[in-house]
Parts: sequence; C-alpha cells; structure tokens
Amino acid sequence: MEKLRAKLLAFPAADLNTFSKGKKKLQSIFHPGRVEYVDKEPDILVFLTGGSERIALQSVREYGFYLLLASSANNSWAAATEVKAWMNQNNVSSMLLDYSSASTIELVDKLFDVKNGLTRLKGQRFGLVGEPSDWLVNSFIDPFIIKTKLGIDQVDIPWSKVSLEASDGIATDFLAFFKGANANALADSGNIYEVLSKVVNDYALNALTVECFSVINSCNATACLALSKLCMDGVTAGCEGDTCSLLGMMLSKELFGVVPWMANINYVGTDELLFTHCTIPANLLQNFTLDTHFESGKGLSINGKIKAAEVTIVRFDHTLSKVFIGYGEVIDSPYQKMGCRTQLALRVTPEVTSYFTHKPLGNHHLIIPGNYVVGFDMVARMLRMERV
Repeated sequence: MEKLRAKLLAFPAADLNTFSKGKKKLQSIFHPGRVEYVDKEPDILVFLTGGSERIALQSVREYGFYLLLASSANNSWAAATEVKAWMNQNNVSSMLLDYSSASTIELVDKLFDVKNGLTRLKGQRFGLVGEPSDWLVNSFIDPFIIKTKLGIDQVDIPWSKVSLEASDGIATDFLAFFKGANANALADSGNIYEVLSKVVNDYALNALTVECFSVINSCNATACLALSKLCMDGVTAGCEGDTCSLLGMMLSKELFGVVPWMANINYVGTDELLFTHCTIPANLLQNFTLDTHFESGKGLSINGKIKAAEVTIVRFDHTLSKVFIGYGEVIDSPYQKMGCRTQLALRVTPEVTSYFTHKPLGNHHLIIPGNYVVGFDMVARMLRMERV
C-alpha cells in the first residue's frame, strides 16, 4: 500500500524545533503505516506557521487534490486560508481542515483508501459482453474516457464469441449456495455462471457487464444468479451492459471493499424512494428466496432483504464528469408482485428526492450498505467530478 505524503510548512527561517513539535502534534492524526513526511509531491499540506504560503505553492500541481491542515496557533490558519483561496482560483481542488478535529482523522484515512483504490484500478480490464441494452440511452461511457480518467481498459466481447452450450459441470458451491430452487432452472443458471466464469478467465477480466436479455431470449434462462455469485467470487459483475454502473461498482469494491447493488429507481415520493432489481450480490442480504425474472417471467432471480440500516446511493454520469452521492435510511424491504424481485424502500431528504425528479443522471443507481458519503465525496474531488 502506498503511503500518503505529508509536507510540513513553516516560515522560511523556522528552526528544526518547529518541525519536531509539529510532527508530535500530528501523531494522533497520522497513522505511521499510512503517512510519511516528504518535501516533494505531497498529498497533504500541514501549515505549522504563517509565512509559509510561497513554500506551499512550490509543491502544488494544477488539477491536483490536497488536504490542507491548519490550527489556531502561529497564524497557521491564516496561511492555509491564503493558499486555499489561490487554489480555488487556479484549478486545484482542496479541503481545508482543522487538524485537531476528530473528523480530520476520518478524512485522512479516507484519502488513504481512495488513493490506493484508484491506484489498484489502473490496468484493470472489464468485459462488455454483447451491447448495452437498448433502453440505456444515457449509460454508456466512451472507452477512451474510461481509460483516460480511471486507467481501466474495456474489452468488447460479442455474444457470437461466447458459447452458451451446457458446460461439463457446475461448481458445487454455486449449487449449494442457491439450493432449493427448481433443479432444471438452477442447472440453467449454473451453466450461465460457468460460461461467464470462462469468459472472465479467457479474457483476463477483473469485471464484466452483460447484455443479459440476449441470454434469456436464446436459452430461456437468466444471468441473475450467475452475476450475484461472480460478485461474491471477487469478480464485479453487472447487467444490461451498463458501463456507468459497472465502473461505480468497480470503484466501490477497490476503495471500500463492497460490491454495490445496481438497482432501478422504482418510485420517488416526498421523502421516500423505492429501488428494485432482480439480481444483487447475495452476501448483501439477510436472507433471500429465488423467484422468476420479473420482465420475462423466466429463469431465476433473487428476492432478498438487505442487511443494513443505512445506505449510500451513488450514480456517475456518462462522461465521468458528474456524480450523485446520497444517503438513505432503510424503511423496509417490501414485495410488490409487479416489480423486480429484490426491493428496498428508503427514507431520504427533500434534496435527494429533488435530484431524482429534476436532475437524475440515469435510471440505475448503486446502493451500498453503510454510510460512504465522505469516501465518495473524496473520490469526486480527486477525479474532479461535479457533485449534483
């Protein structure tokens, strides 16, 4: 893991004792295994005294992102404020924080997670199996943008290159995990799992998104269980060929260790949202049953209850220049017969419902159990995305 790089700043004539005292104060904030002190290319600028503004600017690069830490002593805050103002006017993203605040410790840890997660993403490969579903008119990202912004390669895999013929055998852990379903239907789902697992291995993929309705039309089976199991295997897997959602899923997995649920927005009320979809990583659920796929009435899908009291809601736009980050409290996991099988009702603020009714970035949104708003806000800042 790459450590964060912190630079201590003081007026030009400051003695070594100033820096020694500064390091001592920072011991409660900086974990020694996560932060190192440097003179060049810092991630964090620590203002120990005033008169350090010019020195700070020597280490700043355009379009970078920095944490600025200051205190009420020795005109530290005054210097940090002047530098923050310069950054705001010169295409440099930053956050100015009080380094005695408990929230600063959380933000330093989040920056460590985000920086290393983004590094791990570089060089990864995802497969687009088939084409994006026809109804996804605002959910396809140009592969050049993906490569430029995230360092991830898209591999296009037409269905004509994928054999859906029955495999020699189905993994016993797949059959055991989804036991209790109709044997023939479970075997069909297991075969799709084996087919997609082979695609992952053959093309050396870290993730994939599948034009899943082609599978339903060709063999009367669904990919819902296969995608769920692949996510639990460590292969981020999405459906409908939605690259916007898949990239968000990959980010969440690498940065925070959670593969999200990609869900339809099903209803928007005054302070309530309803999300639904037929596949979900089953390890996000308290319990689940197997049902038919909603739109087709065929195959198997997952009807489950998410094990969370709160969730984070995330959606990227089709240019990776905007992101929505919201928070919701779990109300219920209802079951409406005329809807996709896993369903989740959330209590949200008026600002969140206003986003969905006035400026949504698309249909599919990612639901991550837990509160990751601060972490995703850091992602947005580092990738220079506008929060909507």
